[in-house]
Amino acid sequence: MNKTLKRPVSMPSLLCLLVGSLLCSSAQAQVPVDDSAKALGLSDYRHFIVYPHLERAMRALKNNDEATALREFERAHQKAPDNVQLTLYLAQAMRQFGHDEQARKLLSEQLKINTGDKRLLASLNAIPRKQENITSVPELLAQQKTCEQAPSAQCRSEVGENAIRLGELDIALQQLNKGDFATTAQGKALYNNLLQRAIYLKRWQLADTLLSRNAQNLTPAQQQQWFDVLIAGHLDDKLLALQAKGTFNRPDERIDYAASLVERGETARLRDYLTKPPAAFSSAAQEQRWLYLVGRYSANPQAALANYNARFAQNQRYIVDATLPQMMKEKNYAGAQRLLDSLPADALPEARYTLSEAAHNTTETLRLARQFWRESPTLANLDRLSWQLIQAGRAPEAATLLAQRYPFGGTSPTAQTLIMRLFNLAQTHPDALTPAQKARLLQPLPTPELRLAQSRLPGVGSDCNQVQQLLGDMPSTLDAAAWSMLGNCWRDTLPGMALYAFRQSEARLPNDDNHRAVAYQAYQVQDYAAAMRAWKTIKTVDMRNADLMAAANTAQAAGDRQALNGWLEEEHKRGMDNTEHYWWLHAQRYSSGQSQQALADLNRAIAIEPTARAYASRAEIYRQQGQTQAAISDLRQALQREPNNSATQAALGYALWDGGDASGSRAELEKAYRSLPDDPAIVRQLAYVNQRLDDVPQTQRYARMVVDDINRQEQVTALTPEQNQERFNFRRLHEDVARRWSINFDSSVGLRSGTLSSANNIPGGTSAGQSYRSYGQLELEYRAGRNVLLEGDTVALYGRVFADTGESGTMLPVKDPMLGAGVRWKPLRDYVFYLAVEQQTPLDRHRGQSDTMLRASASLFNDGKYSDEWHPNGQGWFAQNLYLDAAHYVRQDYQAWTADYRVSWHQKIAQGQTIEPYAHAQISGYRDATTRGGEYAGVGVRWNIWSGQTRYDAWPHKVSLGLEYQRTLNTINQNAGERNNAFLTLGVHW
Repeated sequence: MNKTLKRPVSMPSLLCLLVGSLLCSSAQAQVPVDDSAKALGLSDYRHFIVYPHLERAMRALKNNDEATALREFERAHQKAPDNVQLTLYLAQAMRQFGHDEQARKLLSEQLKINTGDKRLLASLNAIPRKQENITSVPELLAQQKTCEQAPSAQCRSEVGENAIRLGELDIALQQLNKGDFATTAQGKALYNNLLQRAIYLKRWQLADTLLSRNAQNLTPAQQQQWFDVLIAGHLDDKLLALQAKGTFNRPDERIDYAASLVERGETARLRDYLTKPPAAFSSAAQEQRWLYLVGRYSANPQAALANYNARFAQNQRYIVDATLPQMMKEKNYAGAQRLLDSLPADALPEARYTLSEAAHNTTETLRLARQFWRESPTLANLDRLSWQLIQAGRAPEAATLLAQRYPFGGTSPTAQTLIMRLFNLAQTHPDALTPAQKARLLQPLPTPELRLAQSRLPGVGSDCNQVQQLLGDMPSTLDAAAWSMLGNCWRDTLPGMALYAFRQSEARLPNDDNHRAVAYQAYQVQDYAAAMRAWKTIKTVDMRNADLMAAANTAQAAGDRQALNGWLEEEHKRGMDNTEHYWWLHAQRYSSGQSQQALADLNRAIAIEPTARAYASRAEIYRQQGQTQAAISDLRQALQREPNNSATQAALGYALWDGGDASGSRAELEKAYRSLPDDPAIVRQLAYVNQRLDDVPQTQRYARMVVDDINRQEQVTALTPEQNQERFNFRRLHEDVARRWSINFDSSVGLRSGTLSSANNIPGGTSAGQSYRSYGQLELEYRAGRNVLLEGDTVALYGRVFADTGESGTMLPVKDPMLGAGVRWKPLRDYVFYLAVEQQTPLDRHRGQSDTMLRASASLFNDGKYSDEWHPNGQGWFAQNLYLDAAHYVRQDYQAWTADYRVSWHQKIAQGQTIEPYAHAQISGYRDATTRGGEYAGVGVRWNIWSGQTRYDAWPHKVSLGLEYQRTLNTINQNAGERNNAFLTLGVHW
């Protein structure tokens, strides 16, 4: 039940306070105890100390918890031992649990302190004196019979008390009905005990009987107790009969009774009861409690409230608040107006506004909207007024009003609504705004939705700077039209972003116009697949001639032969086959094996219109046919027509490269690179061209660009083996092209005396044609330059010191040292072939002689995947090498030669390290007066270590340490028993 229905209960009578509140849980709920400091006769401080014990005692008494109840009452009494009220509480609790003697003793002691106190005397007299112990109903009946034989107030009191104790309340009532016993002190005590016991046991009818017999003498508290008993016992007929006589008929009692019917669910009785309101209410709040019941539980709450004549003005407002929403819902506008008319004219303006809107009373609605705005110029009231002005056909006035408050101070929903309304008005009624107000509308607003709305204002779409300011952050809320505006603005300056914008527009509105925009822009950025998808979404019959030509161009660029043929056929049907465009595309249909047909079509296209692309296409065919000069000529013609065509510049650069004009190729490729800096093929070709021209800084620059490009790709996805190899190749190019100085050290050390090594048999040794146990050489080379004598050659200056073991048989190569200095020439760019002239001088005056050596050497089959260069891919690789070497000593007229073929497998063991098992066979010899030679075969293993790699340079250094077993097959100067040899080898390249 609603809290407003509860009312305070007055102080009960003393006896109810002493007995009923302690012993009857139900009565306690109905008749609460006044346990305030004043009621208990305590000071505030003493009450503060006593109250917790008293509260726990009451709760324990309610729960029939004897130990706790007595303990807490005693503690409370100990805090104020001379307090009568606390003494009575404790005594009654003792009696409740059968401790009469203790109660009698307590009361007697208290009377010594409070002599003559009527409350203590009454409580003491109420304690039955110790009589025979009556424990059963038969014993009670026997006692009653004995009393009837000699009736007295004392015996009737004892019978009555025993009856109460045994629960035989009717026998106790019989005692009260005997003669004038009820008027005696014992009778009054029995009356009070029986009443409270009846309440405790919820014997409501008996309680009503007891209260009714004393109706004329009840105190206000007892009156309230009687009312509570009637409600608790559901004694409706009795209560209604009393109310009909004027008893229990106060408004608050009427309300409480109605509330009890609500709790019991007595709907029919309640509805009937609510039709008879109290005659008068003492307050508006009291009447409102009755109105609540009427509006909630009447048979027709709305009608009941609407027809109710409120006694208080504020409750008339309550009736309107309660009934007006339902009337509006039922569209009972006339009834709603009558309700509002019952209130003052300035009451409920919002409700009047809502009603006027619903009833289409435009004049009243606009009047109220102006009133709201005038009294409180808030955004909500501005929203209402501007909207009503528009509804009333006064849109220009609404635009002016809104423009004065724009931008409405924030991004609240109401502010955004007003902004959108003003933008719409600005489009439909632009003359309503001043130029300054229009300019303010274009200042970017904080949210994407609002900036999108700004983009639709007049004149914005044609101003790309304004479009960029409003939509440049590309929020996801943009619609198709907004994305199209962005695409049109970015078409030339940011073509890739323009394509993205057109795609977004197409996704939101997939019509032909948006498909067409995507197709054209995708072609511009060379995303031919996307352009093809867009063109294929448009039906051929819906294509304009320009669309058809663009679609055919796209199909050719995308390599879609079927689509190209279809669109060319459509061009032919439309009579568009007399153009350069048609014949140029017609030529593209032919494969490389049909170059003559393609040339015929291109010649026809050039005859109709000599365009740059026709010349470029014909040049490509000429280049494929090996007619390089014809290709160069056509490409120059194409550049005359389109001087800034980067694709044609690149094609001319490639053609000039094919024709051997490296300088011209570089010039054209650099022009193309300035326009196409992201074209990887041009960058790579420029690296090669500059290498050929021996332009070291530029070669390294473009090589670095290639490496950086591949590194960026690696951050996105794993590199393919081809990309990984290419990166290594350009690192090697970057390192090699800048190399000027090189240091090489090679040595072979025989592990047993008498060992002769084929590895020593190198032209230029101290004793040509002879083998030694050990051999060593240290060489310093300076690369002088490229393209010195021939285009593509390389010239190097070098000096070396070499020695062997001679005839001493020592292990280390320290005998017969020689110094050599010479010039080494590599005449061929693509082959490892050297010619050298070297002057040799002995460092030991006692051995050897000075001479001039002419030398030719070559290394074959040791390039590409078979080279000994580090391979970035895989776990290892196969290598081979055929080394050829021949020398002529001028003064000695002495010749020597060597041919050595080696095969090996490089097994990677770490980054930059391999274990290389190998086998080789060698034939060597020399001729002075006679010709002599030897044949050798060997197997071995080397540990190769590369080092020094950087971001742009491949491994510049290499160290090899090996062990070789060698078999001499046929030679001179060696015994047959010494043909199985073992060597340690060391090679260093720095």
